Amino acid sequence: MTTHVFDGVRDFVPLLHQFSICSVVAGLYPGANQQATSSSPQNQRSESCIAINPKNPANLVGASKKFIDPATYRFRLGVIYSFDSGETWAESQLPLKPGWDVMTDPTVTFDGSGNAFLVGEPDHFNTGTTGAGDLTGLGMVVYRSQDGGVTWQEPIQLTSDTSDDKQWVVCDNQPGSPHRGNVYVAWGASSPLRFARSTDGGQSWKGRGSDAPGSALVSFSFSPELTVAPDGTLHILWHNDGSDEIQHIRSLDGGETFEAATTVVSGIKSLRGNLPITDDWPHFEFGKFRVITLVTDCVTTQGVLVVAWADMREGYSRIYYRRSLNNGVTWEGDPSGQPLLPNVSYGSSHCFHPQIACTRTGVVGCAFYVFGEEFGKHLIKVQLAGSWNNASDFSWFVDVTDRSWDPAVDAPAVHGDPNVTFIGEYFGLAAGVEDFAVLWTDTRTGVQELFFNLVQTKEIVCPRLPDLVAQILAGVVEDGGGLIIVGGKIIRIPPRSPVIQVLEALATLDTVAGVNAEQARQWTQIALQTSAEVLARKISQSHSGLAGATGQSNELE
Repeated sequence: MTTHVFDGVRDFVPLLHQFSICSVVAGLYPGANQQATSSSPQNQRSESCIAINPKNPANLVGASKKFIDPATYRFRLGVIYSFDSGETWAESQLPLKPGWDVMTDPTVTFDGSGNAFLVGEPDHFNTGTTGAGDLTGLGMVVYRSQDGGVTWQEPIQLTSDTSDDKQWVVCDNQPGSPHRGNVYVAWGASSPLRFARSTDGGQSWKGRGSDAPGSALVSFSFSPELTVAPDGTLHILWHNDGSDEIQHIRSLDGGETFEAATTVVSGIKSLRGNLPITDDWPHFEFGKFRVITLVTDCVTTQGVLVVAWADMREGYSRIYYRRSLNNGVTWEGDPSGQPLLPNVSYGSSHCFHPQIACTRTGVVGCAFYVFGEEFGKHLIKVQLAGSWNNASDFSWFVDVTDRSWDPAVDAPAVHGDPNVTFIGEYFGLAAGVEDFAVLWTDTRTGVQELFFNLVQTKEIVCPRLPDLVAQILAGVVEDGGGLIIVGGKIIRIPPRSPVIQVLEALATLDTVAGVNAEQARQWTQIALQTSAEVLARKISQSHSGLAGATGQSNELE
């Protein structure tokens, strides 16, 4: 029987691995799906984003649209936070100014000091003759939280242009960057590519050079996304809705100056222009929810720049990508990109809304929705593909959702139009040290909610652990302490040592997990977290002393 070591034993696992008791298997390992929000049918959630606090990886902040009147297409931003790696969530409130009837298009990030930033677009609601309303943009604003998303400071107004829309935010948290700590925002919706940055932790904002925030970098763009390379190079990429190209612009000096925009992908088949259109919105044949092609990008720990998008060239939507090995100067392979999963057959299902990110251990993950027929209905599931070679290929993919969801359930009508519904045009993916946090729209409860999963990129497998624990417990089961033999080495266990708690937890893990996996996981996590540090220190000290005295190897046979 194989024993899996759960989250609570993470401090203990490196020691076990050192002693060759456990091995590490690279892959993608989803956890349990967690419901992150609890709403009424009138408070639908969609278009989510998520960020991981680098100062405290257990602290997550997410945001999404949260409808307040779906009949008239009115919504604000719902912000949620977690301090236990997504096991439980709470909701916080954003301060709003008078006249801010609507808030939309959330994007969140953390800086290296643990400050969270959320950029939103406030709008004024204009009631139309049908009861639905048109929205007048009120510019772009940024919020900051210094307590992990629990509270948010008053917003700073970046611009007040009525055409502002489709924003993204990123922080330069790269250890080797000369611009580390900078916060960058870009936006554009069939309008100029506008840009703002902060070099003082979000206290003040400016544009390129000494320009005001919101200064234009190029004359036309749509939904740009930003990423920062290990050397601090800032990349912005975007796809003009319905075109066959992806554009790129970069700054080598922290946003002081930008090089000229270039076309880095050409010959793509955008969703707009290659899908049925209802009331000006593209949609899939068996779905009423609107879909468009947006880009997503990241830079790997080795400096490889990757951009991905949804493409219709195969007759069904598939995820394609392209990469640059030299920081965006030149691009590899076919100018139209390559398929993410060329050997996976999706049949008549559609893959769309890709989100891409890279862990600090160098694993690239691309999450996406899959819309297809299951059990006589057309449902959506979330998948995640992983690459361990700088996105040269994606060798592993998994289902993130443990059950598919129906996009027709509790879906609000776009601007009050019953012919087109809304599930969002992106969802949340963030990369931590070696995990991916995924936050998506889901309707399994009958309400459009947010669900969460933490996908690990390593699994710890300990096939010898039960036998080892049995040896140990045979000598100390009465908690009287004594000498034990581990792999031929003698280690002293004092009476009433906290080591006993950990060993008992490990020894009974398989049995309890077979009865109730969730209770076993929670119980084991508590036991291990309280004792693993002590255990590691005791064994390490004892083992080091013995190895020094006897000249024996540090590795168990």
